[in-house]
Amino acid sequence: MKHDQPAEGNRSPAVPHRLPAGQTDDELAYEACEGDREAFGELTNRHSVRLRRTLYRITKDCEMAKDSVQEALIRAWGAVCSFERRSKFSSWLTRIGINEAYRELGKGRRTLSLDADAERTDQLVDRGPSPDEIAESKAALASIGRALDELPEAYREAVVLRDVEGLSTREAAETVGIGERALKSRLHRGRSAMVASLDRDLVGTPG
Repeated sequence: MKHDQPAEGNRSPAVPHRLPAGQTDDELAYEACEGDREAFGELTNRHSVRLRRTLYRITKDCEMAKDSVQEALIRAWGAVCSFERRSKFSSWLTRIGINEAYRELGKGRRTLSLDADAERTDQLVDRGPSPDEIAESKAALASIGRALDELPEAYREAVVLRDVEGLSTREAAETVGIGERALKSRLHRGRSAMVASLDRDLVGTPG
């Protein structure tokens, strides 16, 4: 029996449902394209928590992140047939979510000027204690959070996807919609800025 086709104007994208174990995201996305709300509900169950965490890191606002996730799921349901499986479903959904987050922020995407030397490495500059060495300290964790929040949006986005969410460079680049080299450049700049901030905050280096 043919299910109802997803529609952009449908405000109720899915109803969570347990489907047989072992189905991949691609298989569920195919079924969702056929109009299966339960399949899309399973995709929602798998990815909405992580998406909300990612968008919170970008917006720094809990309600804004929640609203962005909801709008992203609505848009994803309406556009699920356009998912071509060249990247992971999670990357595709995160890209939609990030677009919604920027929409909520009321800002257009900005192309930042990045110096060529920043593209030579994506390694963290060794300027003092590493995050691993200070992770047990609540004060240190708070400082890391502040340093992340202070980053420009494009750099914060790269750091969140790679270092917080654990995406590979390729996955993060696909999610953001840029090349891997550009992603590495933003990541290097973001990490370096965070290290400088942590030096000032944690080690007491003058600003």
